[in-house]
Amino acid sequence: MEEKVKGIVLGGTAFLENDKILNIFTLEQGVISAKIKGVKKAGAKLKFASEPFCFAEFLFSKKGELRTVTGASLIDSFYPIREDIVKYFCGGTVVEFVKKFFRENEETSSAFFLTANALKEISYDDKNPKETLIKFLFYALKESGYGLYAEDCAKCNCGIKGRVFFDYRRGAFFCEKCFDGEGREINLSTFKGLNEVLMGNSVDDEIRTKILRLLAFYIENRAEEKINSLVELTKNL
Repeated sequence: MEEKVKGIVLGGTAFLENDKILNIFTLEQGVISAKIKGVKKAGAKLKFASEPFCFAEFLFSKKGELRTVTGASLIDSFYPIREDIVKYFCGGTVVEFVKKFFRENEETSSAFFLTANALKEISYDDKNPKETLIKFLFYALKESGYGLYAEDCAKCNCGIKGRVFFDYRRGAFFCEKCFDGEGREINLSTFKGLNEVLMGNSVDDEIRTKILRLLAFYIENRAEEKINSLVELTKNL
């Protein structure tokens, strides 16, 4: 049996001497696994299709649940991600998030387009890649059931102007008047910066980093997942 799908390579693991097992995020079927043969050999025809971030139309042969890549037509390699260290860790965070939060063989077309658009913006847009990543994480968390309420105070719905508190258990922000002791205080500039980025506005790099650290904290404590690329991005870059 053969099947054809569009997908983005999330990564792969070595298998036998020259093969790999790929994780591919597909438009039609969500995250799937597939073997690709001979790609560790010099000059392998399908080597490009085994590289992380490769967006291609894949042709598989399928026997039961086992898929083998038999052909691929490149749509986009998102090559600029590999040429810039910040873009690389931003792109790495995107694919790592997908691997950890979206299930195998479960179609999620909205999440797929969100992922493809984020990688495209990180690669080619003039927009700062960290701001693209912030927007991706905010909406991808919503797709995966961990949405944040970030517009204003989650209890009184007022715009927060003074002290602001964040409760990761509820994924919500509260003003000083409504804070009930659950959560921790964060900088007002971080809260305002998050909303500016979501509205398409730019903020300075210090604020970007603070927002990404907050999102990393939320992911680790609320979803109990660690995105290693995100930790490295906020630590060193």
